[in-house]
Amino acid sequence: MNYEFHAVSMAIVAFIAIAAIFLLRKSNRLSIRIGLISWIALSAYFFIEAIVIRATTAPYSFMNQPMSDLGITTCGTDTYVLASYAICSPYHWLMNWTFFLTGLIILLGAVFLYPLWPKVRSAKIASFFIGIFGVSYGISGIVPADINFNWHTLTALPGMVVQIPAMILISIAIYKKMPCIFWWTIICTSVTTAALIGIFLQSVFTELPGGLLQRILYASVYIWLTGTAVGLWRKRF
Repeated sequence: MNYEFHAVSMAIVAFIAIAAIFLLRKSNRLSIRIGLISWIALSAYFFIEAIVIRATTAPYSFMNQPMSDLGITTCGTDTYVLASYAICSPYHWLMNWTFFLTGLIILLGAVFLYPLWPKVRSAKIASFFIGIFGVSYGISGIVPADINFNWHTLTALPGMVVQIPAMILISIAIYKKMPCIFWWTIICTSVTTAALIGIFLQSVFTELPGGLLQRILYASVYIWLTGTAVGLWRKRF
Protein backbone atom coordinates (compact mmCIF):
# COMPACT_ATOMS: atom_id res chain seq x y z
CA MET A 1 0.00 0.00 0.00
CA ASN A 2 1.39 3.39 -1.00
CA TYR A 3 1.93 6.52 1.04
CA GLU A 4 -1.18 8.27 -0.31
CA PHE A 5 -3.43 5.47 0.96
CA HIS A 6 -1.98 5.68 4.46
CA ALA A 7 -2.12 9.50 4.50
CA VAL A 8 -5.80 9.51 3.51
CA SER A 9 -6.56 6.79 6.09
CA MET A 10 -4.83 8.82 8.81
CA ALA A 11 -6.83 11.90 7.81
CA ILE A 12 -10.08 9.91 8.15
CA VAL A 13 -9.06 8.57 11.56
CA ALA A 14 -8.10 12.09 12.67
CA PHE A 15 -11.51 13.41 11.55
CA ILE A 16 -13.31 10.68 13.50
CA ALA A 17 -11.19 11.39 16.58
CA ILE A 18 -11.88 15.13 16.40
CA ALA A 19 -15.60 14.38 16.10
CA ALA A 20 -15.36 12.12 19.17
CA ILE A 21 -13.57 14.85 21.11
CA PHE A 22 -16.34 17.29 20.18
CA LEU A 23 -19.11 14.86 21.16
CA LEU A 24 -17.49 13.79 24.43
CA ARG A 25 -15.93 17.12 25.35
CA LYS A 26 -18.08 17.44 28.48
CA SER A 27 -16.56 15.61 31.40
CA ASN A 28 -18.13 12.23 32.11
CA ARG A 29 -17.05 8.79 33.22
CA LEU A 30 -16.65 7.51 29.66
CA SER A 31 -14.49 10.39 28.40
CA ILE A 32 -12.25 10.19 31.46
CA ARG A 33 -11.78 6.44 31.00
CA ILE A 34 -10.93 6.98 27.33
CA GLY A 35 -8.36 9.61 28.31
CA LEU A 36 -6.76 7.41 30.95
CA ILE A 37 -6.62 4.34 28.70
CA SER A 38 -5.17 6.48 25.89
CA TRP A 39 -2.23 7.62 27.97
CA ILE A 40 -1.63 4.18 29.47
CA ALA A 41 -1.56 2.73 25.94
CA LEU A 42 1.49 4.88 25.14
CA SER A 43 3.67 2.19 26.68
CA ALA A 44 3.01 0.09 23.56
CA TYR A 45 5.19 2.45 21.52
CA PHE A 46 8.42 0.87 22.73
CA PHE A 47 7.39 -2.63 21.65
CA ILE A 48 6.29 -1.46 18.21
CA GLU A 49 9.51 0.47 17.60
CA ALA A 50 11.51 -2.63 18.52
CA ILE A 51 9.58 -4.65 15.92
CA VAL A 52 10.21 -2.02 13.23
CA ILE A 53 13.93 -1.79 14.05
CA ARG A 54 14.26 -5.57 13.92
CA ALA A 55 12.67 -5.58 10.43
CA THR A 56 15.06 -3.01 8.90
CA THR A 57 17.16 -4.39 6.04
CA ALA A 58 19.80 -1.66 6.14
CA PRO A 59 21.98 -1.19 9.25
CA TYR A 60 20.10 0.95 11.79
CA SER A 61 21.82 2.60 14.77
CA PHE A 62 19.51 2.93 17.77
CA MET A 63 22.11 5.19 19.39
CA ASN A 64 22.76 7.58 16.52
CA GLN A 65 19.92 7.56 13.99
CA PRO A 66 16.71 9.56 14.52
CA MET A 67 13.39 7.83 15.07
CA SER A 68 12.11 9.38 11.82
CA ASP A 69 14.42 7.11 9.80
CA LEU A 70 12.16 4.20 10.69
CA GLY A 71 9.29 5.92 8.89
CA ILE A 72 11.15 6.62 5.63
CA THR A 73 8.99 5.22 2.84
CA THR A 74 11.78 4.43 0.33
CA CYS A 75 14.99 2.42 0.48
CA GLY A 76 18.39 3.80 -0.48
CA THR A 77 20.83 6.58 0.32
CA ASP A 78 20.05 10.31 0.32
CA THR A 79 16.37 9.59 0.97
CA TYR A 80 16.10 13.03 2.60
CA VAL A 81 18.32 16.07 3.09
CA LEU A 82 20.34 14.88 6.10
CA ALA A 83 20.48 11.18 5.28
CA SER A 84 23.59 10.41 3.26
CA TYR A 85 23.58 6.86 4.66
CA ALA A 86 21.52 3.83 3.65
CA ILE A 87 17.97 3.50 5.01
CA CYS A 88 15.52 0.68 4.43
CA SER A 89 12.57 0.20 6.78
CA PRO A 90 10.05 -2.28 5.32
CA TYR A 91 7.68 -1.60 8.22
CA HIS A 92 7.75 2.16 7.64
CA TRP A 93 3.95 2.14 7.39
CA LEU A 94 3.71 0.62 10.89
CA MET A 95 6.12 3.21 12.28
CA ASN A 96 4.29 6.13 10.69
CA TRP A 97 0.95 4.87 11.96
CA THR A 98 2.53 4.54 15.40
CA PHE A 99 3.79 8.13 15.26
CA PHE A 100 0.34 9.29 14.15
CA LEU A 101 -1.67 7.29 16.71
CA THR A 102 0.74 8.18 19.51
CA GLY A 103 0.18 11.85 18.84
CA LEU A 104 -3.57 11.33 18.56
CA ILE A 105 -3.97 9.54 21.87
CA ILE A 106 -1.80 12.14 23.61
CA LEU A 107 -4.23 14.77 22.30
CA LEU A 108 -7.25 12.73 23.40
CA GLY A 109 -5.83 12.40 26.89
CA ALA A 110 -5.02 16.11 27.09
CA VAL A 111 -8.65 17.00 26.33
CA PHE A 112 -10.48 14.28 28.24
CA LEU A 113 -8.33 14.40 31.39
CA TYR A 114 -8.30 18.16 31.76
CA PRO A 115 -11.22 18.06 34.27
CA LEU A 116 -9.10 15.95 36.65
CA TRP A 117 -6.55 18.72 37.17
CA PRO A 118 -7.04 21.53 39.70
CA LYS A 119 -9.11 24.38 38.27
CA VAL A 120 -6.22 26.79 37.85
CA ARG A 121 -4.84 28.68 34.86
CA SER A 122 -1.55 26.76 34.82
CA ALA A 123 -3.36 23.43 34.35
CA LYS A 124 -5.37 24.84 31.44
CA ILE A 125 -2.26 26.13 29.67
CA ALA A 126 -0.43 22.86 30.38
CA SER A 127 -3.23 20.81 28.84
CA PHE A 128 -3.09 23.02 25.75
CA PHE A 129 0.67 22.47 25.46
CA ILE A 130 0.25 18.70 25.85
CA GLY A 131 -2.29 18.82 23.04
CA ILE A 132 0.21 20.72 20.88
CA PHE A 133 2.81 18.10 21.70
CA GLY A 134 0.44 15.38 20.49
CA VAL A 135 -0.50 17.18 17.27
CA SER A 136 3.15 17.92 16.50
CA TYR A 137 4.14 14.31 17.04
CA GLY A 138 1.21 12.93 15.07
CA ILE A 139 1.95 15.03 11.99
CA SER A 140 5.43 13.47 11.77
CA GLY A 141 3.68 10.21 10.95
CA ILE A 142 1.44 11.77 8.31
CA VAL A 143 4.37 13.51 6.59
CA PRO A 144 7.53 11.34 6.66
CA ALA A 145 10.88 13.07 6.16
CA ASP A 146 11.39 11.69 2.66
CA ILE A 147 7.96 12.91 1.50
CA ASN A 148 8.46 16.50 2.63
CA PHE A 149 11.45 17.14 4.85
CA ASN A 150 10.59 20.78 5.59
CA TRP A 151 7.03 20.06 6.73
CA HIS A 152 8.15 16.99 8.67
CA THR A 153 10.82 18.98 10.50
CA LEU A 154 8.93 22.23 11.10
CA THR A 155 5.83 20.51 12.47
CA ALA A 156 7.95 18.24 14.69
CA LEU A 157 9.92 21.09 16.31
CA PRO A 158 7.18 22.22 18.76
CA GLY A 159 6.97 18.65 20.05
CA MET A 160 10.59 18.81 21.12
CA VAL A 161 10.01 21.78 23.42
CA VAL A 162 6.39 22.30 24.54
CA GLN A 163 6.34 19.27 26.84
CA ILE A 164 8.76 20.98 29.22
CA PRO A 165 6.62 24.06 30.04
CA ALA A 166 3.58 21.76 30.10
CA MET A 167 5.14 19.53 32.75
CA ILE A 168 6.38 22.51 34.76
CA LEU A 169 2.92 24.10 34.72
CA ILE A 170 1.26 20.83 35.73
CA SER A 171 3.66 20.50 38.66
CA ILE A 172 2.76 24.05 39.76
CA ALA A 173 -0.94 23.18 39.60
CA ILE A 174 -0.75 19.93 41.58
CA TYR A 175 2.10 20.28 44.07
CA LYS A 176 -0.30 20.55 47.04
CA LYS A 177 -3.16 18.31 45.95
CA MET A 178 -1.29 15.50 44.18
CA PRO A 179 2.16 15.20 45.79
CA CYS A 180 3.00 11.79 44.30
CA ILE A 181 2.22 12.89 40.74
CA PHE A 182 4.02 16.16 41.47
CA TRP A 183 7.32 14.42 42.26
CA TRP A 184 6.83 12.01 39.36
CA THR A 185 6.41 15.04 37.09
CA ILE A 186 9.52 16.73 38.47
CA ILE A 187 11.65 13.64 37.79
CA CYS A 188 10.37 13.21 34.23
CA THR A 189 10.72 16.93 33.52
CA SER A 190 14.35 16.80 34.59
CA VAL A 191 15.05 13.85 32.28
CA THR A 192 13.39 15.33 29.18
CA THR A 193 15.05 18.71 29.81
CA ALA A 194 18.48 17.10 30.11
CA ALA A 195 17.89 15.21 26.86
CA LEU A 196 16.88 18.41 25.02
CA ILE A 197 19.99 20.19 26.29
CA GLY A 198 22.06 17.23 25.08
CA ILE A 199 20.52 17.51 21.60
CA PHE A 200 21.39 21.22 21.47
CA LEU A 201 24.96 20.43 22.55
CA GLN A 202 25.47 17.96 19.71
CA SER A 203 26.80 20.75 17.51
CA VAL A 204 29.66 21.17 19.99
CA PHE A 205 30.04 17.63 21.32
CA THR A 206 29.53 15.60 18.15
CA GLU A 207 30.15 12.32 19.93
CA LEU A 208 26.85 12.62 21.81
CA PRO A 209 24.43 9.86 20.69
CA GLY A 210 21.69 11.84 18.92
CA GLY A 211 19.35 8.90 18.39
CA LEU A 212 19.46 7.93 22.04
CA LEU A 213 18.96 11.51 23.21
CA GLN A 214 15.93 11.93 20.95
CA ARG A 215 14.43 8.72 22.32
CA ILE A 216 15.00 9.83 25.90
CA LEU A 217 13.44 13.21 25.07
CA TYR A 218 10.20 11.59 23.92
CA ALA A 219 10.23 8.43 26.03
CA SER A 220 10.39 10.43 29.26
CA VAL A 221 7.15 12.15 28.22
CA TYR A 222 5.43 8.86 27.29
CA ILE A 223 6.48 7.34 30.59
CA TRP A 224 5.33 10.46 32.45
CA LEU A 225 1.92 10.40 30.77
CA THR A 226 1.53 6.66 31.40
CA GLY A 227 2.52 6.94 35.06
CA THR A 228 0.36 10.02 35.51
CA ALA A 229 -2.64 8.23 34.00
CA VAL A 230 -2.14 5.30 36.38
CA GLY A 231 -1.94 7.74 39.31
CA LEU A 232 -5.06 9.60 38.20
CA TRP A 233 -6.92 6.32 37.67
CA ARG A 234 -6.16 5.19 41.21
CA LYS A 235 -7.18 8.56 42.57
CA ARG A 236 -10.38 8.75 40.49
CA PHE A 237 -11.57 5.16 40.54
